[in-house]
Amino acid sequence: MTFRCARAVAAAASWAVRWTVLWAMSWTVLWVGPMGCGVDAPTRTDLLLITVDTLRADRLTCYGGPPDLGRAMCDLAEEGTRFAWAFSTAPSTTPSVASLLTSLYPAFHGVSQGVHVYLSDRAITVAELLRDAGYATAAVVSNPILESGRNFTQGFDVYDEAPQWRDRDAVATTDAALAWIRQNTATPFFLWVHYQDPHGPYSPPGGEPGRDFPGESRLRVLDGDYTPGGIPSYQALPGLFTLGAYQRLYDAEIRHLDSQVARLLEGIDSLGLHPATLLSADHGEAFGEDGYYFAHGHSTRLDQVRVPMLWRPPRDPSVISTASPRVVKTPVSVIDIAPTLLSLAGVVQPESFQGRPLPIGDERAEPLPTSKRHLFVEHKRRVSVVGANAIYERNRRPDEGAPERPYPFAMVPERAANLRGTGRLPRYGPPRPRHHELLLALDSYLATTKGLPEAPRHDVVSEELKDRLEELGYVE
Repeated sequence: MTFRCARAVAAAASWAVRWTVLWAMSWTVLWVGPMGCGVDAPTRTDLLLITVDTLRADRLTCYGGPPDLGRAMCDLAEEGTRFAWAFSTAPSTTPSVASLLTSLYPAFHGVSQGVHVYLSDRAITVAELLRDAGYATAAVVSNPILESGRNFTQGFDVYDEAPQWRDRDAVATTDAALAWIRQNTATPFFLWVHYQDPHGPYSPPGGEPGRDFPGESRLRVLDGDYTPGGIPSYQALPGLFTLGAYQRLYDAEIRHLDSQVARLLEGIDSLGLHPATLLSADHGEAFGEDGYYFAHGHSTRLDQVRVPMLWRPPRDPSVISTASPRVVKTPVSVIDIAPTLLSLAGVVQPESFQGRPLPIGDERAEPLPTSKRHLFVEHKRRVSVVGANAIYERNRRPDEGAPERPYPFAMVPERAANLRGTGRLPRYGPPRPRHHELLLALDSYLATTKGLPEAPRHDVVSEELKDRLEELGYVE
C-alpha cells in the first residue's frame, strides 16, 4: 500500500471513530475506494430528487386526497415507501430548501425567505459531498426565489434556473431535466428537479377556466398578501371569489404537475436507468386554516409544514419488481433527505448534519428510532415540535404577545394535535399533559439556537428580481 493510500485509510478511520466501530469498519472501504488505492470502487447508485413547491400532502390520493389526484407521484411508493408524516422545517421555500440541502434546521443555516439572504459558503451541501465522491451533479429549479444568488448552487456542476427570474412551467422544467440526463448516462449522477407547480397564482395550462359554483361562500380580495380573511392580492383571478373555485384550480395544477413527473420518470427509465428516487415538497398551502386562504409562510401549523415523502428504490429495469408498498408512520423531516442520499452513495454524512437516513428498506440506511426523536419547525415567532405522534406549536417566547410590529400569530395560544392515521389533518386543541414532553423538547432546542450567526446578506438585489418575486407573493 502506498503512503498516499495509507494516509487515506488513516484519515477515513479517524473520521469514522466518531461513529460506532461497526459503522467505521463498514464505511472505510467506501471512502478509500474512489481515492485510487488499488481497491475497486463500489457500483454507485444514481440519485434523483424531486421536490414540489407548495404541495399539500393531503391533496394526493395516497394521503387521503381525491381519487387518482397525484397518481404518478403516489406510484413511486408502489415499489418502495410512503412516509405518512413527513415535515418541512419551515412554511416557505428558501429556508426549507436550505434545510433539505444541508440537513440543518433554519436556525443553524440562517436562511430566511428575505430576498437579501443567501446560504453561507461554510454550509456543507449534499451536492458538494456527492460531487467530491465522483458524482455528476445537476439542479433544475423552476422557482425564481431559488435563483443562483441564493448560493444553493454549491456542489452542482450545472444549476439550471428559471430564466429571467420567472417561474418555469412543469413542461419546460421536465424538458430541461431530460436534456441534462440524456447527456449524463455514463456516470453516477445526482439530479435535483424542483417543480414550481402548483404554487400560485393557480393557472394550470390547457385546463378549463375556473368558475364559482352556486351556493359556495364568497371571499373578498385582500389589499395585500400576508393577512387572513380573504384572497391574497397576488392570487386573485378575475371573476373568482370562492374557496371551491381556487381549490379546483389548485388540484388541476397538481394534475398537470403529475403528468410531468410521470414523463420525467418514463424518460429516465427509457434510457435504461432506474435511479433511486425520492419525492417531497418544500411546504404546504392554507385553504382556510386559521382564516388564511391560498397562502403559506405565516405559521407552523400542519397545513403549512406537512409534506409528502415518497421513495422508489433503484432496480434493474429488466427485472420485474415484486416489492410491495410500505407505509412508515414514524415522523420524518426534510433534513433526513441529504443523509439518505449520502447513505445510498456510500458517503459518510458530516457531523454538521442534523438528520438521519430514512428507513427505506436498504441495509445501509440507519433505522430511525420509533420514539424519543423530536423534529422542529420554525417561522419567525412561531415554532413547532413533532414527536410522540403529536405536534405542539407556540410562540418562541412567552412575551411575544405584543410584538414590535403587527404579527397576527403572536396572539395565537399554544396548541397541539395528535398524529393519527395517514390521511386528513387532525384538529388542534389545547395541549394535554401527554404533550409536556414536547414542550420540554422545544425549550431545549430553542436554548441551543441562541446566539447563532445569521446568514450572509446581499447589499443590493436586482429590482427586476424583486418585481418577479412580488408577482408570486414573496416580497412583503
